[in-house]
Amino acid sequence: MEQNDFENIAAAIRAKVLGVARHYGLSEEEAEDAAQDTMLKLWAMRDELDRFRSVEALAVSIAAHLSVSALRRQRPVPLDGRPLITDGSPGPDTRLEMAENEQWLSRKLARLPSSEYQVLHLRQVECKTNGEIAAIMGIAVSSVATLLCRARQRLLEDIRKRKIINGRHL
Repeated sequence: MEQNDFENIAAAIRAKVLGVARHYGLSEEEAEDAAQDTMLKLWAMRDELDRFRSVEALAVSIAAHLSVSALRRQRPVPLDGRPLITDGSPGPDTRLEMAENEQWLSRKLARLPSSEYQVLHLRQVECKTNGEIAAIMGIAVSSVATLLCRARQRLLEDIRKRKIINGRHL
């Protein structure tokens, strides 16, 4: 099939293909995409189109398949208006577990020696450097590093013990 012959057929078929895509519920933009893809497929098959009884029927079939494929790629829309996917916030069980973990950590932090707690708080919460912490507490920078290491080590041991008690291993 020559290009002029294809252009004559394509002009008549394009409107029909757009109608099919819209019939499947595609948006105007998606229907245009389906029509364009259909025309491209027909152009790629232009040398074989003579063996089909109806090029229009072939085009409608291709458009229908492309429309269904486009619909499958879309996310489902619920009929009752409620979202199918939750807002991403944790469920009640996860929130309870998080609250329990926070309480447990608060208790463990409260049991740290006051100097270790103060160093850890200044470092982790207030984001102070070791030099700043040493100046605030009136101790050597090396002492800050030691106290920080001890506090973290105690908490790590407590976490490991808790994991083993709960049947989970670190």
